[in-house]
Amino acid sequence: MWTGKKSQWVVVLGACAAIGLGVALVVQALSLWLLPPPVAERTAPSVTAPSAAVSVTAPSVTAPSAAVSVAVSVAVPTPVTVAFDPSVPAALQRALLAPAIDRLQVVTGPVTGPAALRVGTERFPGASRLYTVTFAAAVRFDTVEPAVGWEALRALWSGASVEESLRASLRATGTLAVPWRAVAVLTETLPLLTQVLGDPSSAVVGYATQPELVEALWQGRTTLAILPFDQLEPRLAVLAIDGQNPVENSAHFDPARYPLVAHLYAQGAAPSLLADLPSNNRNPALLTVLTMTGVTALCRMTAAQIEQFGPAWPAAVVGPELASADITHISNEVPFVEGCAVNTDPENFNFCSKPEYMESLWASGVDIVGMTGNHQNDFGRQNAAASLARYVEWGLPYYGGGQNLDEAYAPLYLEHNGNRLAFLGANSYGPAMAWATAVLPGAAPFDLAILSATIRAIKQQNRADLVFVELQYQESYDVQPLVDQRLDFNALVRAGADVVTGVQSHVPQAIEFTEGKLVLFGLGNLYFDQMGAQATREGMVVKHTLYAGRHLSTQILTTLLYDYGQPRWSTPEQRADLLERVFGASFW
Repeated sequence: MWTGKKSQWVVVLGACAAIGLGVALVVQALSLWLLPPPVAERTAPSVTAPSAAVSVTAPSVTAPSAAVSVAVSVAVPTPVTVAFDPSVPAALQRALLAPAIDRLQVVTGPVTGPAALRVGTERFPGASRLYTVTFAAAVRFDTVEPAVGWEALRALWSGASVEESLRASLRATGTLAVPWRAVAVLTETLPLLTQVLGDPSSAVVGYATQPELVEALWQGRTTLAILPFDQLEPRLAVLAIDGQNPVENSAHFDPARYPLVAHLYAQGAAPSLLADLPSNNRNPALLTVLTMTGVTALCRMTAAQIEQFGPAWPAAVVGPELASADITHISNEVPFVEGCAVNTDPENFNFCSKPEYMESLWASGVDIVGMTGNHQNDFGRQNAAASLARYVEWGLPYYGGGQNLDEAYAPLYLEHNGNRLAFLGANSYGPAMAWATAVLPGAAPFDLAILSATIRAIKQQNRADLVFVELQYQESYDVQPLVDQRLDFNALVRAGADVVTGVQSHVPQAIEFTEGKLVLFGLGNLYFDQMGAQATREGMVVKHTLYAGRHLSTQILTTLLYDYGQPRWSTPEQRADLLERVFGASFW
């Protein structure tokens, strides 16, 4: 935001012209000198060059009763005239002008004289690039394989047959794409997209607003959308194009290799003005990738494997991907206890981990820890308190549990790239010995009224842009959530939560969008030893893309557990089998 500097006022008082004035006149003159000068407040627009000097004229005082006359003239900069070509979308015009609106004069009709800055979608003579528009190809969220080849996308745009598009997809990605038959776009972005993709065919359909476009996607599975990156929303799955996905951070996304980019061109204007304008609609300095995971319990058979293969063994395959996020979350159910003995009895449900097992979490790039698990107090409150103290020593923030009830309920606030985030969680499963008390450690007991009030307070006090809530709910080994689970998760969204995640579930569970907000009823296991069934071996890792204080997109990665504690990425067939069950049980 630009704030103009206040003008500096200089007042010069004339000297008395007469000599021999009486004492009264001297006193009056002194009082005029000692009084503070009159202050005229105004906010002047920012300028690109120093303002002209302020001119002040003060006539001499010729009589005791003569008033001091001060005449002031202030140089007001002339606004820079900006002429937009009709092909420039109105949303882009607003985005460009916002930082320097007080210095610009927009010409909406024909330009009668030379404009200081001309902006258009075509590179007219003498023009240079002014603004980069990154577009995203997107489909319904419940798409198993969100990827497309550039050649296939261009074939669809130009009106190639479905068979030609499929062959192009097979050449580019090695897999057959969904046989999309239509491309939905925002009508005002067509000139920009034509710059990249060429003239559109009859397969391209324009929509006036973003909500209309999203609705069109959800009406049928054969429609693909292309829209500006900053107009994405969580109900859309963003397609990687030849392996490049704009919702990723710099660890995975290379802008130089991403083809779906258009430009605005400009001619004229002072370089200082151009430097003040935004340069793109996808600024990496405003983007955050938050990765969240399901159950971690480094105990029983997982602990035995760690003893054999080393403390970082569970994270050997998926750890690097988890660590590549800007913020990585782990839901760790088990306390770190000095002298913890490995107990591989499958009927053992008193869990602990050796402190050195923390290497698995470090290898996963852990940044925050959810403490809502029901095993934190398995080895007594004293060991639970000591385990929490270790997190403090490690510089690792936690939430959803704590040294007492107040700490357990307290939100965790983080800020990354300007995105202000709040995390909180609770445990409804129990047992009572797992819950924190006023003076003893444990998980925050689930209380819908308390959580809802906390969420509302965060939003009303503007403490965070986005609120993430995780729940250790009643366990269910079914893809469908429990009835009360669905009611409570949705109630938290209506209280203001932006994403609600179940971390209790040892199997992946259904998904729902409530009032446009994402609800994940269960992510399944991450690091645990439940090898007895296919469903408990499966897991989901979710990557949320946050941009300029908004939840823009979510990706689902899928895993399969091996060797009692080491997840690996699913094969395409395993992924399809898992997500088709999850999507089939979901509430769209």
